[in-house]
Amino acid sequence: MDYKVTMQISSRTLALAVVLTLTSAGAQGQTTEPPNPLTSVKSLKCQFPAATSATWKAGAPVAQTKTQEMLFTITNIDVQDGTAEFTGTAGRSYVTAVLSGWSVYFVESSVGQLNVTTVFAQEASPKKLKAVHSRHGYLQMQVGRYISEPSVSQNYGDCEIVQ
Repeated sequence: MDYKVTMQISSRTLALAVVLTLTSAGAQGQTTEPPNPLTSVKSLKCQFPAATSATWKAGAPVAQTKTQEMLFTITNIDVQDGTAEFTGTAGRSYVTAVLSGWSVYFVESSVGQLNVTTVFAQEASPKKLKAVHSRHGYLQMQVGRYISEPSVSQNYGDCEIVQ
């Protein structure tokens, strides 16, 4: 190999080494993500002032958005065991708690009904996290000409971390 070719290869190798060193140093100097508050939350006070529900008219879904105040608490949250207690207007129930990334999901299932509350690790306002509550239910029954319809709704609001 002649001297000119060796110098070109050495220059390229040196340039590559400098780029890799600078890239590595830049990555080390980056700030780390803030801690996820959902990993240690034990109690939430939730409010949902807006809701959308749907009914089917002539076989087509029709959505209706309205303001309505829904309040409930979620206590004894243990994301390691996957458990929590939900208390609302219908009383207390035990729910499954699932931490996934930057969201925690509370899942309640009973005969013909599935409720899911999702709390995001993003503030809606100081000390309140964005949240959504979804209900899906259907119990098939007919009384005379009345035939039951599926009951679906989604509520939007926030949950305050209570310590």
